[in-house]
Amino acid sequence: MGASSTEPLSPGALAEGRPATRGPRFRVVVEMGPDARQDLPLEGTLLVGTQVEGGLKLSDPTVSRVHLELQARPEGVRVRDVGSRNGTWSLGVRIHEVTVAGEARFTLGKTTLLVMPESSDEAEAPAPRTSFGRALGQSAVMQRLFGVLERTARSSFSVLLLGETGTGKELLAEAIHQASPRGNGPFVIVDCGAVVPSLIESELFGHAKGAFTGAHTERRGHLAEAHGGTVFLDEVGELPLELQPKLLRVLESGTVRRVGDNAQRDVDVRVVAATHRDLKAEVAAGRFRADLYYRLAVVPVRVPALRERAEDIPLLARHLFEQAGQPDFPMTDALVQRLVAYDWPGNVRELRNFVHRVLAAGEVELPDERPVTVAVPPAEDLSGLTFKEAKERMVEAFTREYLTALLARCGNNVSEVARTAGLARSHVHGLLNRYGLKGS
Repeated sequence: MGASSTEPLSPGALAEGRPATRGPRFRVVVEMGPDARQDLPLEGTLLVGTQVEGGLKLSDPTVSRVHLELQARPEGVRVRDVGSRNGTWSLGVRIHEVTVAGEARFTLGKTTLLVMPESSDEAEAPAPRTSFGRALGQSAVMQRLFGVLERTARSSFSVLLLGETGTGKELLAEAIHQASPRGNGPFVIVDCGAVVPSLIESELFGHAKGAFTGAHTERRGHLAEAHGGTVFLDEVGELPLELQPKLLRVLESGTVRRVGDNAQRDVDVRVVAATHRDLKAEVAAGRFRADLYYRLAVVPVRVPALRERAEDIPLLARHLFEQAGQPDFPMTDALVQRLVAYDWPGNVRELRNFVHRVLAAGEVELPDERPVTVAVPPAEDLSGLTFKEAKERMVEAFTREYLTALLARCGNNVSEVARTAGLARSHVHGLLNRYGLKGS
């Protein structure tokens, strides 16, 4: 985990496999304040303040004489506060120096600046490939995605995969690792949404023997286990707020301290993170730290939903039938049309479940897209029971029906069921076990 992993990389440069092109690639726009609508290209270094020559001169009295320095670099724009009186703010956090590779807003006094990439006239040719690791796709959007990720893999930069549940973010993270110089090292998966909050610090950083009740042996922790390789922080948006500065410290320093231990241990890991949440909105709401977001989102990559790449559905369905031992399953034109027309709210995970259901039960009906509604039929006459007994029977029936419907809607993903139901994941697991239901 070297210093280079903190620096954002230009997504355009990654996609084309080259360093940033010459000439202006970013623009600076005054969005709010007395000088609103000023707009100029960023070439080299640009000073911002009320008394700057040859830079962006503002009339806002709450801005310092020389307030901010913007510098265009191959990896993005370095934004540095040069000791201003009122500070420079982004996403509610005061920043001193940060490098951004994409669009970002900064507040200086009563002025808001937008730093944004310029649109390029150069056509971005899609990579002539239909897979990246175990991830498949022949659509133009997936070919472009594979090209970006393949080039990103060669660097040591942190990658943040953004997309809906079930889109295959874990497969893409694995492929990034395998295509990287660390491909022979460990690939360690940490599901931040599946670990009990009280134990996640121990899971990530490890613990010494006797560090807490039940710590009968020492534990290395996932970050130490990933030394020399890649750690995949799945559902990183679920990471408890109080743990986020500790993770940031590890990523910044390259050292980790186990729970109950005073010794710092070196760790060399490349970080790939994923979330279905809008982390920028989470930062604005105070639920996710801006500094950790910038550390993880050096190369932010959006993974498209299955409905956005419908031309990939036949390819994926055939592959899933083959995986299930039925390579010759008849994919009729009528079936393909129905698969392509369906919205797939559970994405590839739901498609996989559909294939398994077809092979297990011969059922080829696609689920409807209506919200989960539960109607509990009166399976028995409850009039002979006490009110308490009858209520318990009804609650039992409702709970079973509700969970069954919600599992179908969420593609059997327990984390998604928990989020939709507003319950703790551990509680959902308990309910599923109680009613003999299974999730993934």
